[in-house]
Amino acid sequence: MPAVDALPPSVSVTATNADGKTTLQVTNNQSGASDISSLTLQIKNGNFNSFTLENGWTGKKTSPTSIAFFPSSPVRAGDSTSFSISTDQSNPDLIWTAFDSNNNEIGTGEIGAVIQKVTSPGQNNSGQSTGQNKNNEPPTPKGILDVSTFRIIPSTPSPGFDVRVVGQSFTSSTPLDLYLGGQKIGSFSSDGNGNFVVTATIPQSIQPGNVDFILRDQANDQKTFTTTLEPAPPSRQGTVKNIPLTVNIDPVLHPGDVTLISGTSDPGSTVTISILNSNGTSITTFTATADNNGNYATSQTIPNDMPFGKYNLSVSDGKDQVSKEYSIVTSHNLTIKTSEKEYQPGGTVVINGTSISNLPVSIVVTDPTSNQVYAKDVNVTADGKISASFQVDTTAVIGTYVITASQGSDQIVTYIGVGQKPVQGISAHLDKLNYQVTDKPVLSISGVPSSTLSLVVIDPSDQEKFSDSILLGQDGFATYSFNLTSFTPGVYSLALTRGSDKTVLQFAVGLDTGCGQISLQATKDSYLPGDTILLFGKANPDCLLQVSLSDPNNVQIKSEQTFVDKSGIFHSFDLRIPDDGMAGTWRIDATSGIDHRSLPIIVKSESTMTIQLDKSPPNYNTGDIVTISGSGAGTSVGVIINIMGANNASYQTLQIQSTNRGDYSTEWLIPKSFGTGTFTVQATSIAGKVTTPITIH
Repeated sequence: MPAVDALPPSVSVTATNADGKTTLQVTNNQSGASDISSLTLQIKNGNFNSFTLENGWTGKKTSPTSIAFFPSSPVRAGDSTSFSISTDQSNPDLIWTAFDSNNNEIGTGEIGAVIQKVTSPGQNNSGQSTGQNKNNEPPTPKGILDVSTFRIIPSTPSPGFDVRVVGQSFTSSTPLDLYLGGQKIGSFSSDGNGNFVVTATIPQSIQPGNVDFILRDQANDQKTFTTTLEPAPPSRQGTVKNIPLTVNIDPVLHPGDVTLISGTSDPGSTVTISILNSNGTSITTFTATADNNGNYATSQTIPNDMPFGKYNLSVSDGKDQVSKEYSIVTSHNLTIKTSEKEYQPGGTVVINGTSISNLPVSIVVTDPTSNQVYAKDVNVTADGKISASFQVDTTAVIGTYVITASQGSDQIVTYIGVGQKPVQGISAHLDKLNYQVTDKPVLSISGVPSSTLSLVVIDPSDQEKFSDSILLGQDGFATYSFNLTSFTPGVYSLALTRGSDKTVLQFAVGLDTGCGQISLQATKDSYLPGDTILLFGKANPDCLLQVSLSDPNNVQIKSEQTFVDKSGIFHSFDLRIPDDGMAGTWRIDATSGIDHRSLPIIVKSESTMTIQLDKSPPNYNTGDIVTISGSGAGTSVGVIINIMGANNASYQTLQIQSTNRGDYSTEWLIPKSFGTGTFTVQATSIAGKVTTPITIH
């Protein structure tokens, strides 16, 4: 029978590495009989950080070590596409698999540490058709794949010694036999992920020299590892004292940390280190070698998307095994949670949390229209506990409310729903407002767990500076940094989007003080304790300002940095009169170098109760609608409106609720049958009683 020519691969993938990113070129070759409808990537001995897609592709990170990609339209024969990924490896070892619209595999291969091999469907390693055998019996399932690899640790063992056999990318749960030359020295199976780590003993009868370790599956396919057997070292004959196997790791770690794993073992020995999750499943395995004194050490970076929880570090030297538990926790020192996730208008929201003691925590609540409905600086107890509560207004806007807690540079958010379940959005903040080109901004993000966000930075000329994709961890948090070496001085915008959800931040690069003449104004002249100050002004474009608030005793209450944009406008929305602020004349200062401007404002004590009608003089006809309003009734309390005649006889009573600012308002339709003459409108609340006359014709 004539030989069968090997068919060319249906799909090919190439990779280039530059500037910490890997760019993949996916090609559906002319010989391809099927369109590419999806592609999966798996990284070996590493983790994915982020990816950037083009041509309508979408991606989903299914685990720290795997991503699935889907094109908006299938990649047809002769076409190609590309995308880039970021990993924690400079030259990642990647396994890719392409599928058609029926989820049938149409190509697979490996890129990176192992030379890529591609297998077309229906072919074996030699390019021959795999079909059924001549007796029409199904072929024995393959346990060893083209991408399968294994190695021996240590790589140059000695007769009579134990070795670890480490394998990856085999068929899951497949039986395997290990031979040394023609002698079988072990049998085992791969795990559910197609990997294994087992121990085998080199027979004393094997002579030192070149040998082949051979791994065979049930289909008689095999992989070979060639090495040299060394004579047994004298130290193993008792001249050197054995050193016990130990391991050390910090008990508490955070995403992004670089942790040191160290311990002791026999001098010159190689230890196998495995990281297991709380279910005992191995996440990754690597090795380290002990020095002449029996000490070993290696470092590992905790991925930013590593789930919080407890992990186990297991270390084996082939004879003994030791383990140590550690935990991965949030990098935030601040935590908050609410008593419920959904509230009805009029309900009370209770906020509890933990933080660094002896440093106040600022809590701000905004409604779906971005209006601030609650703000307070909360004291922290000596044991780091915080607590606050506020009442939702009875006329509150229905939707998702954002609760932001800040302590120093640490900031976190949580969401509640009023009248409906909350919808988690995107929240982000930068560690500074103004940077130098040598800085690396740190962007802290929260959003829907395990979601992918698109990031775009816009330069001062309103042109896109760069873009990227960010993967949030299973806790909904991520930290992202970028370089500023190519940035020119000015004000930049940073946008994060996911579908229709979007948040925009502004930051400055290379701005200096010295804004020239400064104009400064607030939206009103007088305030009450707890009020937020909305501040606006003008100055020379692209410069830095320091804005501060001081009380009547000249004590500075708060100071923050802001900048003047390219149109010469600046603003500040973060100044607030404390809840216990004293009455008197306060001062707002805007300073930039030697340039300075002050603005006095009046802070009043809690106002007395007022009432007013919508007409002056208050003359109405029967059938008219009267608007009755006032202030100072008390925060979110009941207000009773009485329409009274002679001798204070009550003709009609209305019951309403004040807002969280103490204001109240309602409408009264004067019945056609109502009498004429002069009457009194009275409002009563816990703050007291107030009246105003009304004349009805």
